[in-house]
Amino acid sequence: MGTKGVHISLTRFNQVVLSDDESTAEIGFGLTWAEVYQKLDGTGAYNVVLPNGTITTASSDKNPDLFFALKGGLNRFAIVTSAVYKTHPQDKIYIILTIEGISGLVFTPVVLFFYDGEDPGDSFVAFDDILATIDTVLVQSFSDFVGAQAVELLTNPRGTSHTVSVSSLTSTLLDAVKTQVEDLTKKQLLHSGSLVTVDVDPFLQYGQYSTDSAYPHADSPLPISLYVAWDLATADDFWKNATKSAIASIKKVAVQEGVFKDTFTSYPNYAIAGTTAEELYGTNTARLRSIRQSIDPDQVMQLAGGFDLL
Repeated sequence: MGTKGVHISLTRFNQVVLSDDESTAEIGFGLTWAEVYQKLDGTGAYNVVLPNGTITTASSDKNPDLFFALKGGLNRFAIVTSAVYKTHPQDKIYIILTIEGISGLVFTPVVLFFYDGEDPGDSFVAFDDILATIDTVLVQSFSDFVGAQAVELLTNPRGTSHTVSVSSLTSTLLDAVKTQVEDLTKKQLLHSGSLVTVDVDPFLQYGQYSTDSAYPHADSPLPISLYVAWDLATADDFWKNATKSAIASIKKVAVQEGVFKDTFTSYPNYAIAGTTAEELYGTNTARLRSIRQSIDPDQVMQLAGGFDLL
């Protein structure tokens, strides 16, 4: 939908610097993850420019409040030029990417599975036996896997996304997701629609490793992400409203199924424009506003556009 406010390109911040002991890596914020994986094949701190022009670092030891805010707080606190990540050795991984063969590919389920444990043996036979249009089951490096994904199928589309988080997945909830995608797909022709996708991620209990951060995720919420793309500006309002309505319908079913918690917030990377700070950060909102006031009292970063902390 374009960037409202001042747009700062970070393209030239493209460094990947692995420490001598290989325990950390500094990642420039002008890189895509595919580029990072290629260089590291084989977050401990942020390097930032504050609104007053000061160049500094934010970590658990230095500027800890800013460090908290930057972990999910987006562009309201500083310009992040790079980050230092903690590294972990990783063997090659076993990947299943299966697109079910359906005539015309009008509604196309995709099964994507990541596994980096011992030899799985026959554990994945049920996935292997799916009649596939595309099947890339093999052991490969993570950079090869990411590089093989078709991430730019459309050229400069208009688009929006929205999300709701759940505690677990039920068949009734998945049916509701499927119904909403089918309904939106039927409306594409009349409203210059070009793509409708939804991602359902059955993560494990990742929250057990969470640290203090702006985005609350200690309960391991599973974000369901809906994305819609279209061609004409005249269809903007239609698709924004349709996306909101679809997520509201999915959320209603999640509540009925008992898999939605009032403490769950919208994952910022998937949330639609206009989502409030309380909807993104819940009880962390007041703390974020206090941090923003201390770091940026003149609200310089407000010029960048994006979600509002006011």
